[in-house]
Amino acid sequence: MIVTGFEDKILICCECQEEFVFTAAAQDYFAERGYTDDPKRCKTCHTGYKKAQRADQSRFGAKRPEIGLSD
Repeated sequence: MIVTGFEDKILICCECQEEFVFTAAAQDYFAERGYTDDPKRCKTCHTGYKKAQRADQSRFGAKRPEIGLSD
């Protein structure tokens, strides 16, 4: 068992208003990546939100910017 200093938190999803657990392991993962805010959505709503974003991008022709040097 790894001790991270985090404890499980119960949060409320901003989409469905249901409770979900933000586990200590997930909090550690967020902290390692520099995220400072708690998640707003449960996993189910987060997945649906991301799918909707991707659909909007493809529908409106949004493309990711190309990274490189221009001539």
